Amino acid sequence: MGFTQLIKIFNPFQNFNYLRYSVGIAIMFNGFPLVFFIRDTLHIGPASNVFSAFFFAFALLLMLPTHLFLRIYKPNSTLLKYAIGFIALIMYHFFAFNTSGTDWFIEFGNIFFTVGFIFLLLHIPNEVKDTLIHVLFVFSLFSNLTLVYSLMTDPNWKIGMRAAVTFENENAQAGGNPHIAARNALICLLTSILLFSYYKNILIRLGLFSTILFSLGVVVLAQVKSSMLAIGLMIGFFLLFNSSLTSVVRFIKNLITIRSLIVILVMYFGINFLMNRYSELYGLVYGYWHNGVDRILDVLFTAFGVKFSDTANIDASAMGRVSSFNYFSLTLKSPEILLFGRGYKSLFMDVPLLESLINHGIFGLIFFGGFNYYLFKSTIKELKEKSNILTQFLAYFFIYFIVLLVSNGRPYDVSFWFPYAVMIRFLGVKYLNNFQSSQRNDELQLTYP
Repeated sequence: MGFTQLIKIFNPFQNFNYLRYSVGIAIMFNGFPLVFFIRDTLHIGPASNVFSAFFFAFALLLMLPTHLFLRIYKPNSTLLKYAIGFIALIMYHFFAFNTSGTDWFIEFGNIFFTVGFIFLLLHIPNEVKDTLIHVLFVFSLFSNLTLVYSLMTDPNWKIGMRAAVTFENENAQAGGNPHIAARNALICLLTSILLFSYYKNILIRLGLFSTILFSLGVVVLAQVKSSMLAIGLMIGFFLLFNSSLTSVVRFIKNLITIRSLIVILVMYFGINFLMNRYSELYGLVYGYWHNGVDRILDVLFTAFGVKFSDTANIDASAMGRVSSFNYFSLTLKSPEILLFGRGYKSLFMDVPLLESLINHGIFGLIFFGGFNYYLFKSTIKELKEKSNILTQFLAYFFIYFIVLLVSNGRPYDVSFWFPYAVMIRFLGVKYLNNFQSSQRNDELQLTYP
């Protein structure tokens, strides 16, 4: 693809419906960085969850199709069934076993937006995939830039601190949430890499390559262990499904050609020049990277008691998760908790898979764990088959969730379920295996008298 196709994708006169669908989906999928930038950096709108609710309501409005209730598209039916089962279970526990003291407005809002998002996605045609991946890229790149602007204009942020937008709402987390910045950078990184292979134009590729480096820099600045581990896992999965003995031999042969050696020498001297010219910037990035690696080694020491470096110390957040696993082992002796659970948001464990079992019993684990199991199967299948650019992105992005499922968040979080909704609709759906799938293969026609 080249500039002509790129212009067509972003031309509202030729691609209006797919653009508005894609903008709505992108806001739901990765809208929090934009919400916090508008609310907390530009100071537009109230610093509360009400502003976020209006923002996501606008996204759902953009997704409203003209064929509402008349035509729906096939989702991954297995994932949809498990998702409905888990949502129904937590709603039952919300009314029957709820001593959490949570805000009803927030809890109902989360469930409403999750169900509404899944419902509207069923009305979005498959052909939106090419537009959607571009819009996701633009949104994530813009959010990366707004993060840099927020840091530059924040008088409390200093070099060495983790990159995040500072919240201004009442009882907000001090220093913002770097996980949001890291996740956005991860989305930008993945979309950039996939689009890099999608386009052959040298100028577009140069811009995408710069974005890849920029996104890696943001991940390093955010110093979020889960994102760094996820990148490592993504590289591992890529090598697993894209390398063979033949490809390795071919790579070595190409590497020892005169042309390749010249390119390597030019890159070597170029990198040396940049490192000497911008030594302070290099030292800053290296310091962030070294600090991030130390954090990962601290986690490994906390979890397994093995010192991979002389400076390894107990990590407080990792110790909390170790305590969660210890509590889980004690719970195995309590049949009542294993069967019925402790109740809606009764215990915060920071390990979503365990929390689904402890708070909602065996059925919570069956629905939430089963959902992620089948999503993992769909991911592996997609990494092998490479159906299209959107499903490849979703498959690699789920690898990030594999890390989160045992290290961060809660099974109710919309930060899980908004991306999950897109995966339900587009990932692991057979008719997406053909790029030119016809309408009769991917639509369920609903007729009314």
